[in-house]
Amino acid sequence: MKFSVIIATCNEAFHIGSSLKRLRQISQQDPLEIIVVDGGSQDDTAAQARACADQVLVHERCNRGEQLHLGAQKATGSMLLFLRADAQLPGNWQQALEHFWLSPDLGKVAATVFAVQFGASRSFRLASWLVNAEARWRGQADLRHGLCTTADIYRYSGGFPPVPCLEGRAFCERLRPFGRIAVLRERVWPSASLLHRFGLLGCIRRRLWLEARLKLGATAEGLAQDGCAS
Repeated sequence: MKFSVIIATCNEAFHIGSSLKRLRQISQQDPLEIIVVDGGSQDDTAAQARACADQVLVHERCNRGEQLHLGAQKATGSMLLFLRADAQLPGNWQQALEHFWLSPDLGKVAATVFAVQFGASRSFRLASWLVNAEARWRGQADLRHGLCTTADIYRYSGGFPPVPCLEGRAFCERLRPFGRIAVLRERVWPSASLLHRFGLLGCIRRRLWLEARLKLGATAEGLAQDGCAS
């Protein structure tokens, strides 16, 4: 089972090198493919990524949906794992995914995600529970979880839509006809920058406002231009 890890970046030189180095260190190298798709960074993100990535693709603009879809089209693995550049996978991520996807009792599953863990404080644990509950009960996940699906399901679903933000939400909607989103017990550690910036209640209000605007007809492109989504 070959995994292609696909990461979209934009101006992330300050951590992309260390993130990819850790990913290499905890992973079985064969078979493994790491693809970074840079969205026109103004810093040396692409140069930093080349030290550890198998492919570094340069897209003309920062649009995560387009970047991830480009990376998926170039991937050669049978399993596609989409990840935020600032998220740290568990040390046994490959074994956990192989055990799940090769299970004879798999059932109708469209994708898997890892359980998010933002931190040890009470508010961070509650935020982690809320994000994981949304993935379990609503089938809504994003790249903070590490979203893994097969190359075939990705192709048949149409893949990531060309939107600059909320691409995980849109992709999960496309995956819905193919089965459920399974949340694995192994934990992934994404950045908690929004929690530090807005606090738990602020993040909840922000999410509810985003959902309300979407229901009222706002587009992902419009939200990105307004700086409302990340």
